[in-house]
Amino acid sequence: MAWKICEKFFHSVEKLEMSMELRLKTVSGALALVMLATPGFGVPAIAHDPIKVAEKGAPLGVRATVHDAAARVEAVSLFYAASRGMTPFRAAMSSSGAGVWYATIPAHMMGPGAQMFYYIQAENADGEVKETDWQTVKLVESGVAPEAIPSASSVARQAQQQAVPAKAGAAATAAPPPAKTGKAKYLLPAAIIVGGAAAIGGALAIATYDSGGGGGGDEDPALDGNYGGSYDVCFTPTSVSNTATVCDSGLVNAYVENGSVEIVGLWGAEVLSGSLNGNLFSIVKEVAATVKFPAAHLIVTGEIAGEACTARVDGYSTDAANPGNLGGRLDMTRR
Repeated sequence: MAWKICEKFFHSVEKLEMSMELRLKTVSGALALVMLATPGFGVPAIAHDPIKVAEKGAPLGVRATVHDAAARVEAVSLFYAASRGMTPFRAAMSSSGAGVWYATIPAHMMGPGAQMFYYIQAENADGEVKETDWQTVKLVESGVAPEAIPSASSVARQAQQQAVPAKAGAAATAAPPPAKTGKAKYLLPAAIIVGGAAAIGGALAIATYDSGGGGGGDEDPALDGNYGGSYDVCFTPTSVSNTATVCDSGLVNAYVENGSVEIVGLWGAEVLSGSLNGNLFSIVKEVAATVKFPAAHLIVTGEIAGEACTARVDGYSTDAANPGNLGGRLDMTRR
């Protein structure tokens, strides 16, 4: 008799466990559906006050706060370019704790054009990615920029202060919040913004992308000629093990004929060819390593005005063992 009572008891317990397991699965499934249906759930959230004005020739600090309710924030990156038509440079943002991340746009990228463009990307441990809109920064000459423009060092300092709670009994010194501004929408998504535009001189000019070879440009016989002068180019490594900047300078020539531009002497034996768009040109080329510089994605954007031909050099290393950015300038006159 006793064993029958025990058998009924165990059957009751087994049914109860099955019922609880079924309810748990039901609740879990419903919760998963709610999570999937919730917009942005599981994707990093980026809080950032866009920078609207900055000083030419000075490094620009960019700060953002990133949180994710579902997974650990794995990496945050800052992408920036002299125009939205160029492949942007990438800078890994550093974490100062409490979800605060910061990075710096180097000084040589801040000009000579009138604008700088950037956006922020965050990725969590599940591989889910979130990006901000492209932001437009107006670049002004030294002394013109308002005091509210954050320098790279002040952004890093403020990020660290924001991440560390104030000690008991001590007055916390809060950094003044930047002015609230609206975000600007762009039609081109970041994933397809490649080639085709460059910041020239003191204004933003759109140039025709030419991957190589002459011809096809705007022909203006008044611009034809041999322009000679000098170049200065520096490579700034971004790896932890290599921090020494390497620079090079020398003689360079630009040959302009029938709407085509050929630059010789800038990068070893490489001939950089492109087309004129009015009096502007943009050349993009993958170049091999030289004695001083690694293999690179090189961007040369220039302008011919009167007897002068000036150009800006940008780029980045394509050598995974020696990452870094390139920056420089060409100054030439008609011969």
